[in-house]
Amino acid sequence: MDQQISKNTRRMIEGKHPWAYMLLLSLPILVNNLIKSFNGMVDIYFVSRMDASKEAIESAIAALNLHESYNNLLLALGVGLSIATMTVVSQYLGAKRENKARYFAGQFVFISIIVGLILTFFVLSTTWFIIDWMGAKNLTYEFGLEYFNIRSLELIAVVFFSVYQAIRQSQGSTLIPTSLNILGIITNIILTWYFVSVLNMGVAGSAWATLIGNWAFVPFMILDLFISRKHMRLKLNDIKPNIKSVKEIWPFAYPATLSHAITYFGFLLINAFILTAYGDTIASGFSTGNKLSNLLMNPIYAITTISAVFIGANIGNKKPERAIKIYRQSGIITFSLTVIAISIAIIYREPFVTALVGENNPNLIEISKEYTIWLLITQPFMAIFQNYMAIFNGSGQSRLGMKSQSFRLWILRIPSLIILYFGFPNLSYSIIWIAMNFSNITALFYAHHQRKKIDLSIKVNLEEGVTS
Repeated sequence: MDQQISKNTRRMIEGKHPWAYMLLLSLPILVNNLIKSFNGMVDIYFVSRMDASKEAIESAIAALNLHESYNNLLLALGVGLSIATMTVVSQYLGAKRENKARYFAGQFVFISIIVGLILTFFVLSTTWFIIDWMGAKNLTYEFGLEYFNIRSLELIAVVFFSVYQAIRQSQGSTLIPTSLNILGIITNIILTWYFVSVLNMGVAGSAWATLIGNWAFVPFMILDLFISRKHMRLKLNDIKPNIKSVKEIWPFAYPATLSHAITYFGFLLINAFILTAYGDTIASGFSTGNKLSNLLMNPIYAITTISAVFIGANIGNKKPERAIKIYRQSGIITFSLTVIAISIAIIYREPFVTALVGENNPNLIEISKEYTIWLLITQPFMAIFQNYMAIFNGSGQSRLGMKSQSFRLWILRIPSLIILYFGFPNLSYSIIWIAMNFSNITALFYAHHQRKKIDLSIKVNLEEGVTS
């Protein structure tokens, strides 16, 4: 039975200029992602200026970079859940079945809490082994062990936020999740400065600051889900776990989760390889370049996140032609923005690198600048690639995204690194960006091939069942 849909959902499926509404809804996400990217640099900024020797600071930065790679792997579960949440909820809302959308949103909330608990226990149990396996030694190992264990306590909050944000984004609500997350990030920045620069707590201080920032506004997110007057409200019964519901969710959740897990595990291996083969300085330069790349990709992630919601809602509303139109508009916007952004970033990359790592390590600055120029050149290709991910996820066929991501990393990049490392030792650490450029460009052809397999039919089950 059809139900009244919100004004935001109606705009997604009936609005005259979907590209304009996409840009409007993506702005809060963009602001959030930009601040989040800066937040990811906060630890390095203050730790690189802490009262310690040059060797200790390099070890501390290397430990933080290792955690970023490992944490991304862990949070693949959260990212997969958020993609599945967005797909399921947006298609139900597009089909004007808010009762089903609300119920499955509650199921995803429950699953997010369980996943967060499992991840926390896993990290606390295995950190000592993982850090050693990743190549950390001596002071880098000690810093890593301390930082990893403290940050593990935030995983429930982080996974829950991913699902909460996806629920609200599926309804065209981006402002409230963004505002709450920004408040948490600002809290983290202030506390990081205070703990590291004032109290001299070092690496542990930066970890505690991030932990507090991630938990601080979770209660407000929970309240918004249950008492919101403008958006879909959950009921306690919606969170009660149901095996049948989990089975319905599984086909959406596992490809997205596996895709990100495979991808982040590959990057984890690459980072461990770089640290082992070339040392702390090269590994830190590699991470610095990636931070600038991620900063510039934020507009792309924001727009493609919203375009996936629009695609899902229109598929749910049985308008596949409109879904394709949105996908194409999203591609034009993201590619154009990326070309403009990298043109500016290439010119100002040196001040960025220097501001991030400090002026006391010229070798690290030069390596970061060299890596960054090659990284930025391929950004437009990654914008196109990310737009493919939007239609894969929005249509409920994230398995195609999983194949594309796996091909880019495991068939192209990692084998290229191995071949170049053993076959052309004279290239030294330049093999990192040679393999990266080759894989980023070549993977587009494979993703385009997967795009031809897209089926734009409704993937969610519209029959009444556990929600009756």
